[in-house]
Amino acid sequence: MGTVELQNEIKHILAKLKWSQKRLGREFYIAKHDYDDDDEIRQYEEKVKKDLMRKTTKPELLNSYLEVISQHNEFQSLNIVIPSYCKSGILSDEMELGMSNISKLISKIVPE
Repeated sequence: MGTVELQNEIKHILAKLKWSQKRLGREFYIAKHDYDDDDEIRQYEEKVKKDLMRKTTKPELLNSYLEVISQHNEFQSLNIVIPSYCKSGILSDEMELGMSNISKLISKIVPE
């Protein structure tokens, strides 16, 4: 998925979780750091908000947000799946594209 699609997917999942973008920033910080620093948490809250608006945000960063969301116990209780294909580097470019297209198709088919 591209940046805009990933941003929309994250926003959609946040709505289902009833999380704010700030909450995602907090959860992301907590998942990635061993200690809590209130100032840094506030910075992450603002960073995530900006990352979900900018069209130049790297898909890898957005995928890391999705990974943190998908591992959270509140997400797991929703009983939904985030079908996404991660490039393996083993398959040919044509096969990688095909796998990515299958993932997108599944995303459209899977009921919410």
